[in-house]
Amino acid sequence: MRPKRSRRVLALGAVAALPFLTAVGPAAVAVAAAPRPGHAAAPPADGAPLCGDSAATGFPIASRLYGGPDAYTAGDDASTFSLELRNTTDAACRDVHPLVLLVDQYRTLTPDGFRLEYARAGTWSAVPFETTDHAENIGIPGGENGPGYTLPAGASVTVPLRLRFLGDAPADRVVVSATAMQRRGADGAWVGESNHYTLDVLRPAPELAATGGRDRRPPATALWAAGGLAAALVVIGAGLMVASRRNPLRRW
Repeated sequence: MRPKRSRRVLALGAVAALPFLTAVGPAAVAVAAAPRPGHAAAPPADGAPLCGDSAATGFPIASRLYGGPDAYTAGDDASTFSLELRNTTDAACRDVHPLVLLVDQYRTLTPDGFRLEYARAGTWSAVPFETTDHAENIGIPGGENGPGYTLPAGASVTVPLRLRFLGDAPADRVVVSATAMQRRGADGAWVGESNHYTLDVLRPAPELAATGGRDRRPPATALWAAGGLAAALVVIGAGLMVASRRNPLRRW
């Protein structure tokens, strides 16, 4: 069963999520007082209007990853899938930024082993990634200074994505997940969380023959993905808060 997470828990990282991971500190994690669900502790005057009801336990942005293949062969061309962000409220949500998280079974995947791109206004661009001390790869489409999305009341935005694994990527199992954050001046709030998209990374077919026909898929495991991803956002968020204290937020 997928762990239940509240907006309060995820809000731990909201204050510093968009200043990118320039220096996530070692495992020493500072825990700050969490703001109430859905918004930062002190909303700045120049921030976007709050997206959703601050007292709600659910997220105002319904987020969904869909359309991707079950397996990717290392060295092949990119395959496409999509992230849908849907505003479930009766007011517009502005300055919404998706964050994409890749976690692999063996904790060996780094940004050098894959390439994720996103499309905006018909133009494809690479998503910059960094890796935490816990081997989670986190990227922000558009980077830390990129423009956010505006979602009118009840409307959806689809973010096209395409992913490929480089030729030397080992066989592995990877889980892709996404969250959405609303930037509010120098602060922010988690406003969405997607499903998990699980995929296998396969070695090229000639290697299958050379190994005597053994299965190219990595062995299945029980709870590594759910457990790892359950903790990842909290760890990343707390680490980002440490980084933000060292590197003050840049205004957009």
